[in-house]
Amino acid sequence: VDSSTPNRSASWKWTICGLLLLASAINYMDRQTLANASVRITKEFQLTQAQYGNIEAVFAYAFASGSIVFGWLADRFSVRWLYAGVLTMWSLAGLATGFVHNEQELLWCRMALGFFEAGHWPCGIRTTRALLEARERSLGNGVLQSGTSVGAIITPLIMSGLMTSELGSW
Repeated sequence: VDSSTPNRSASWKWTICGLLLLASAINYMDRQTLANASVRITKEFQLTQAQYGNIEAVFAYAFASGSIVFGWLADRFSVRWLYAGVLTMWSLAGLATGFVHNEQELLWCRMALGFFEAGHWPCGIRTTRALLEARERSLGNGVLQSGTSVGAIITPLIMSGLMTSELGSW
């Protein structure tokens, strides 16, 4: 999305905001899944609390640095391409997490996930700014950000339905 974006219908613009809400929900679901399965993960990988804490810390540091990097990039490059790249990389990092075998692999996947998930926010906010009139942007950003609450509510429900008694089912 950039200044050359043609005028679009209101329904198209709000559909995009709805998709941003879904992306925010998935973003938050990715973030919460590990915490919801922490007991199983620490047991499966025989992690100490300090090791598990390091994995969570690496995610947070990567998210913080990704926020700065992608904020800078979103101000300088087309969000149309940047956001697609961010979503692709964050999806690949999430997918790779399902195939980890040890603490180190989990740490690297969580670092990549945190870094690329952070790009959602500057790209999403830039998208609402480009799509919506000034008087609609607060609502558009509210829709974007409400996805975090949706993700926080549905993650435990989905996980309780998907996790079996097997350790690796997280």
